[in-house]
Amino acid sequence: MDIFYSLVRIVKVFATVCHFYLKLSFIYIARWYEPGLRTKGEYNHSIVVLGDDHALGVGDYSTLTAGSGIAQKLGRELAKEVSIRQTWQIYNRGAYKTSSEDWLHPADSKRKEKPELLSKVLQDPKFLRAEIVIIMLGSCDVLRKDPAISPQETVRNLELICQAIKKTGNQSKSIYLCTIPTAGDDTYLTQEQMEDNLLRNQLIEAYIKKNDDGVRQGLQIDLASNFEMKRRNLYWQDGRHFSDTGYTKMAKDWVPLIRPDMVKREFQLYRSDLGM
Repeated sequence: MDIFYSLVRIVKVFATVCHFYLKLSFIYIARWYEPGLRTKGEYNHSIVVLGDDHALGVGDYSTLTAGSGIAQKLGRELAKEVSIRQTWQIYNRGAYKTSSEDWLHPADSKRKEKPELLSKVLQDPKFLRAEIVIIMLGSCDVLRKDPAISPQETVRNLELICQAIKKTGNQSKSIYLCTIPTAGDDTYLTQEQMEDNLLRNQLIEAYIKKNDDGVRQGLQIDLASNFEMKRRNLYWQDGRHFSDTGYTKMAKDWVPLIRPDMVKREFQLYRSDLGM
């Protein structure tokens, strides 16, 4: 009987792992369709979401043709906004299990094998035209062991990434930097690692307030800064990644945050077109 129950447990674990990677495959395939297109006028704008699992949309509901995460959900929410009158395309450029070190510009990295994620995005014409960049990155840094990434190094990496983005493409782009989600930390991390993540978020907020690089405050999606993120239904079954409900909530929270920026950019385009 014990052998039978052991086999059942093995089958369940195998099925869960297969389900997870099937969902992950769907997320990457759906990115080819570039979800988030909303058409209201002849003028075109774009938003890029980049970062780790949380930017990619791990834990969200996904199919082969339906996008996931903030990129897809935000597009759906913006479609309801009467104050947004032009076309906004939202691109998902998240990458699974990536650290802030993996997103450094090659020139800023000390690794022998230079990271290529950011350089590839910076070469993308879609990104070069982007007017708004949303960064959700740093939650995987605490798990890096060889070499380890300290909270100070995380924030320094984020600074370098923001600076590299500012210098590339549309010079007037807005960069919104989110805090690091901390749901599930008490389950998966040691006490020291939990304290490191708390410090990471404090340093991120201090960097944004300093505002030397013109980086704007994105959503505060950690448990310490935002009590609304403590609801269990906002997270997937692992308790760490956001669920469909969680991404939908964040998309709704993003709208009032970036709407003034979007409306201002639409008005500037109207004025430029009219020669005002």
